[in-house]
Amino acid sequence: MRKTFTLIAIVLAIFFGWRILGLGMANHYAVTAPELALKWRSSHPEALLQAARRHAEAGNWPAAKRDAQKALKARPLDGRPLAILAQAADATGDKQQAALLYQKAVRWAPRDLPTRVWLLQHALQNRDAAAAVVHMDALLRLQPQLLERLQPQANLLAVTPQARPALLKTLAAGPPWRAEFLAGLARSDYPIDAIAPLFAGLNTTPETPISEIDPWLSRLRQEGRALQAYVTWVTRVPESQRTALGNVFDGGFEIPQEEQPGMFAWQTPGIAGATAYWSANRGTLGENSYVVEFEGRRTPFAHLYQALAIPPGQWKLTWRAKALDLNTERGLIWQIYCEPSGAVLLESPPMRGQFEWREQSAAFSVPPECQGQLLRLLIPARIPAETAISGMLWLDGISITPAKSSDMPKTLL
Repeated sequence: MRKTFTLIAIVLAIFFGWRILGLGMANHYAVTAPELALKWRSSHPEALLQAARRHAEAGNWPAAKRDAQKALKARPLDGRPLAILAQAADATGDKQQAALLYQKAVRWAPRDLPTRVWLLQHALQNRDAAAAVVHMDALLRLQPQLLERLQPQANLLAVTPQARPALLKTLAAGPPWRAEFLAGLARSDYPIDAIAPLFAGLNTTPETPISEIDPWLSRLRQEGRALQAYVTWVTRVPESQRTALGNVFDGGFEIPQEEQPGMFAWQTPGIAGATAYWSANRGTLGENSYVVEFEGRRTPFAHLYQALAIPPGQWKLTWRAKALDLNTERGLIWQIYCEPSGAVLLESPPMRGQFEWREQSAAFSVPPECQGQLLRLLIPARIPAETAISGMLWLDGISITPAKSSDMPKTLL
């Protein structure tokens, strides 16, 4: 009796050992050599799936369907075999069956890229905007780098009135691809009037930060619509910063540098050879002032600026400044020029040397054709050697107000 139990135990051990070995070998070869894996385990679901995929790539649809059906039977909740069955239906011309199978597949395999791509194209072809947006959003969340390829389709949805509400709803949810998409749309070949409704819709979405609509504002300015850009920008300025609105936004540098809201506020990109920051200093009108320190080398500085939208007329730029050992051949000046023409409206007297806080001003005229302008602090260098600069400059109390006749140079009267 004991020998019988021992024999049974040995047989069972061999049987289960062989089963475990077979499963291990099937698992090992399932992806790289599915045919070999199926010799070890004929019902292995992953091996059947991979075999079906290989048959599909070769265009052998009967074999692909056979193995996909077996894989689905072995693993009923796996959407990937359904996707292969959908491919087979599509390849044989049964679009309706393909759509039904893909829709089932995406429920069980929502991260399957080929399924999403097919459903996106199908939705676009059938003008199903809501479905197209859903599948595009899923694709771009899975593979953000696909935006370059999908940008034309996304732009088409943006300029199609029937599709726009679905797209705006998705954008309002803050998808990670939103900023890049909006930049691409703003740079597209579509005319401004075709794009404008999408960006107007974003104005009702406070979650969209100003930085994400800056490319649109740039497009408006480039095409001579600075006033439209400015009005759009104003609607996005946070309530807490609205007291800083004016012909010059935050002329006293009271809003922290990192919280300046977009292009109609102060822009201060970094540059080698200079350090610029907001600083609390005596002699200013409020809590802060702007200060820039130069390291004594060639520094083609033009790195404090903001866009303006001043109406035509005669104006006066006023500012307060202080300098410490500001050694520069050409000095630092304020320049105001029209956009997009580039016509210079103002070049202020140069600031250099050393002086305590003092108020300065310069008058200029905005012609009727100049809807938008740019205010910039810069070194008006003609050659690289003239960009050599050292020392410090403080600025505060910058404003643009209507000029009196007595303020205007005779050449501007």
